Amino acid sequence: MAESFRERWFKSFLHTSLARPWRVLFAFVLLGLGSALLAGRLEFRGSFVELLPRDAPEVQDLQRVSQKAGGDGYLVVRVRGDTTERLQAFSQKLSAQLETLPEVRYVEHHFDVGFFQERGLWLLPTEQLGALRQDVEARLRYEKQKAIGMDLLGADRAPPDFDALVKKYTPEAPMRADLGSQDGTEMYLMVKPAGTAGDIAFAQKLVGAVQGMAQAEAAQWPGVQLDYAGAFAARLDEDRAMREDLTRAGLLSAVMAVGIILLATRRLWALAVVGVPVIFGVSLTFAFAQLAIGHLNIVTGFLVAILIGLGLEYGIHLTMRYAEERRAHPAAEALARAVRGTFAGALTSALTNAAAFFVLVFAQFEAFRQFGLLAGVGVLLAVLMAYGLGPALLMIFERMRGTRGERPVEARPAEVAPEGLPGGGGRWPTPALVGILLAVLGFAGWSLYVLPQVGFETNMRSLRGDSPTMRLDDHITQQTGMPLNPAILLVDDLAQARIVQEVIREVKAGHGDASTFQRSASLNDLLPQDVPGHEAHIAALRTTLENLPEEALKDPRVAQVSRMLAAQPYGVDELPREVRRRFEALDGQGMFLLLFPSVSNHDTRELSAWAAQLDEVVAKAQARGVNLALLDSNRLAARIFSLVKMDGPFILSAAAGVVFLTILLSLRSFKRACLVAGPLFLGMLCLAGGMHLFGVQLNFINAVVLPNLLAIAVDNSVHLYHRYEEEGPGSLGHVVRHTGLAAVVATLSNAAGYGALLISHHAGLRSIGQIALLGVVCTFLGTTVFFPALLALLERLTGKGVAAGGVQRLEVGSSSKGGAAEPGERKSA
Repeated sequence: MAESFRERWFKSFLHTSLARPWRVLFAFVLLGLGSALLAGRLEFRGSFVELLPRDAPEVQDLQRVSQKAGGDGYLVVRVRGDTTERLQAFSQKLSAQLETLPEVRYVEHHFDVGFFQERGLWLLPTEQLGALRQDVEARLRYEKQKAIGMDLLGADRAPPDFDALVKKYTPEAPMRADLGSQDGTEMYLMVKPAGTAGDIAFAQKLVGAVQGMAQAEAAQWPGVQLDYAGAFAARLDEDRAMREDLTRAGLLSAVMAVGIILLATRRLWALAVVGVPVIFGVSLTFAFAQLAIGHLNIVTGFLVAILIGLGLEYGIHLTMRYAEERRAHPAAEALARAVRGTFAGALTSALTNAAAFFVLVFAQFEAFRQFGLLAGVGVLLAVLMAYGLGPALLMIFERMRGTRGERPVEARPAEVAPEGLPGGGGRWPTPALVGILLAVLGFAGWSLYVLPQVGFETNMRSLRGDSPTMRLDDHITQQTGMPLNPAILLVDDLAQARIVQEVIREVKAGHGDASTFQRSASLNDLLPQDVPGHEAHIAALRTTLENLPEEALKDPRVAQVSRMLAAQPYGVDELPREVRRRFEALDGQGMFLLLFPSVSNHDTRELSAWAAQLDEVVAKAQARGVNLALLDSNRLAARIFSLVKMDGPFILSAAAGVVFLTILLSLRSFKRACLVAGPLFLGMLCLAGGMHLFGVQLNFINAVVLPNLLAIAVDNSVHLYHRYEEEGPGSLGHVVRHTGLAAVVATLSNAAGYGALLISHHAGLRSIGQIALLGVVCTFLGTTVFFPALLALLERLTGKGVAAGGVQRLEVGSSSKGGAAEPGERKSA
């Protein structure tokens, strides 16, 4: 009953495609238009935040702190090209204007350092203030002894003079008066945003508004030049570069795929039969992405290339098989043979591909989960589009050519090559077959040997590539002596901030030279701490100063000290506003600490150590009753790397297991499943050798390609085996010549999709093209070179086919030299 139902469905499907192809096309056009409208709302988000699950602690911290701090990092405006005085005046004016923008919280560029210099004694540690008091009293005693001719110590043992004391104990201001280069030729305006760099729409709005206002003001100051740096400028630069790269790569891959299909088929109509279903499939996939996720990220952003490659493959096999059958049969019969002869292999490969992709849904890394879901759905939609729309398109082009389709197309007769390998150029000698097998096995063995040497890229700078914005970031960091993006730690009040700073000092001391912390900063660093202790020392110093001779009081240095001793302790509200706002929450509920790293934010090993030590701070602070929240993009990056490294082995092994299981269920034979899947896994093993030879490393962007390589490669072996199973023993040369050629064309189409990424400026996207091309070549060796050679050798050794005894899959047709039977002679499997 089930077989009868499938057969009735198949005949109904073919009848609809043959009799009403325009109606089928119209229905798919309506479906495509609806999906295109949905897909058009899909946005691209290049932020690393989008790669993590929403419930990740790092993401929750980011959201919590962002609401209080307004945003992470800065947009930096560099001003240069004029005198220091004019640059300062320009910066002052522009700063006031920028602070009127709704996207800007405040602008840092100038600080009231005089406030802290005058109150500097209150910022000295109590012990250091006591030491100052002792040194001053010792110097006064020494001066009095000298005045009466009793120099008991001698000049070499004399206490430090007043110049030395001023130099030794005058505290440095907590910041420079002007943020600029050390030689005064550049000024830096640190624009604090009201949103995060991860919000691409906000980042674009902020940078556009700031640039527009800054350029308008600079036009009134001849000679003044402006540049932009910081997290927001870098974020937009990278997003722009990735968008441009993906657009160029998509166009180039499409052009190359068109060229490959034309060269292989020499038929213009084949482009539509192959390409139109792919367009519909991609459109439907992105419509699904809009409904299920709502956006693409930097990992799912290159799905177009993958879906185009896989989608073209199904159409290529169908079209080339139809062209082969059409030479000897009328259109209806040729279509039936083409669909029946390729659909089983296409469905098996599609299910295998989808299963390999769906494995990613179980990864911990959010980007992998999204990629697996979309790619799996996309593959299934691709095969449905190819076989739902492809037959109707074939019939439309039959009618457009003016033929009734009732007789074979006049063409050179199909020839069957003797048993052999690609090209069918005759029977290959057994030693040649053995040589091919040994060569591939030898390379696979060497690949296994060098596998531990294949590294994982740890330098983020290598993935992002170089850019003027990044170089300017490095320059500003060097000039100011501090990173532009410190970690922001949120606490409730100053008391908690003091506890957290104690914890930071403990963690830093505990790690010694391996510490990743440079220094921390909070409002506690700008406020008197031990007021009673300071008051005692300062009162004693005042008394000492009052006992100086009248002539000494006229010394300007003494007058400066007198002003410092006259300063009174102060609180938060008395601090300059431009300093206070850096550490206060927007809603007035909470305080911030800034923690500056001592390591690069490009090396993932250093980032992992930084994140681990931050986690220590969080854990120890919580143990002391402080519920600490962190906003730090480097911590997010470290979390991503750890997830990718944990997911990598699971993804590849699980995908391989699912691929084998799917093939096993399809072929219903463990022996045949091993025969089909073995060359595939052999080719994947060869990839390690290729990566070692060409110096290609894995990274968190290109690692997602590995399951896709399994999906690409399995199609070739599945289609070859199904055709060999259909034709029976002795047909291998014919199978390789026709289905093998289609596999080559499909492989080249996939390679074109990935190879186009090699022109990318973004190093991460370029690495996808590198590893994918290597993978396509290596798996091609396994599935389309090693596999046919293995089948040929086994057939010679056993004297019979290794497929299911030549089980035939076609029900209608006439005999041909290619092994086709008379009508009714072939049984449906």
